Amino acid sequence: MVRALITGACGFIGSHFLRYFVDQHPDWEFVLIDRLSYAASLNRISDITADQIEFVLHDIRAFPSDYVRGCIGQVDYVFHLAAETHVDRSAVEPEVFVQSNIVGTFNLLEYCRRYQESLKMFFLVSTDEVYGAAPAGVDHGEDFPHRPSNVYSATKAAAEDLAYAYDHSMGVPVIVTNTMNNVGRTQDKEKFVPKILRSIMRGELIDVHGSPNNIGSRKYLDARDHAAALNFLVSFGQRGERYNVVGIEEIDNFSMIKRVADKLPPGVGHGAAWRFVDFHAARKGHDLRYSLNGMKLAAMGWAPQITIDQALREIVVWTIEHPQWLD
Repeated sequence: MVRALITGACGFIGSHFLRYFVDQHPDWEFVLIDRLSYAASLNRISDITADQIEFVLHDIRAFPSDYVRGCIGQVDYVFHLAAETHVDRSAVEPEVFVQSNIVGTFNLLEYCRRYQESLKMFFLVSTDEVYGAAPAGVDHGEDFPHRPSNVYSATKAAAEDLAYAYDHSMGVPVIVTNTMNNVGRTQDKEKFVPKILRSIMRGELIDVHGSPNNIGSRKYLDARDHAAALNFLVSFGQRGERYNVVGIEEIDNFSMIKRVADKLPPGVGHGAAWRFVDFHAARKGHDLRYSLNGMKLAAMGWAPQITIDQALREIVVWTIEHPQWLD
């Protein structure tokens, strides 16, 4: 039986990943480790009742103890999704980002080197922000250099470099994936789409980074498509390679507000109210635009299937029914 270790399974992306993989691989065993930080919640996975799931409370900032190693056992795959991710927090509490994203990744790689001799692949899930700002018309490919603009992206870039070194010289088979803004149910209220919903429901102003003639934008990806891409790479990914997991559509921040607002039922919320703010002043270290080139995975035969409008419709309906996720 295949056995997989998932870090950060109680986080937003990790929970969608777990849900997808349990459905696609009912014959696999999954062991989950999570420290249950502010951004994690067992409620995200409480309805997944598959018998093949084990949960271990562990903070990756510490090397796995004998007890934790015994709980994990021998695994075929490691999917490393645990990370501190919020840029604003990285400007205020940089040390926790260094400890979680760099030291935590080191601990897992070293653990695999020492105790997982039969590991088939270590998947490191990373971000588009390691490449830095993308000028208009530029989509960063897998061979672009790291140019991180903030502590969060710098720690993810360092984690990637560690992973590459462990693959190249330490015997740990690694694949790195880079993705952009994921959306879906149970996303933390710090992120843009739930922040829009929260502001509309409470009658609060929404900050739009940029100016009317120069609005920030992102490419968006449904978290379920992200999981599908990782599942595709289990079969077709090559050791030592990097893959950009890219969404269908790029949307500027102002248009995203309008799209979310248009999907709310009549009479729900207070309507969308916004203001333009200087993005560097409002969020130091943020860039106006990030963008990835997805041609590598497309040439291999993978493409996202869920449109952003479909994803947003589902998110809005679900969030209205579960307003506690905006508190």
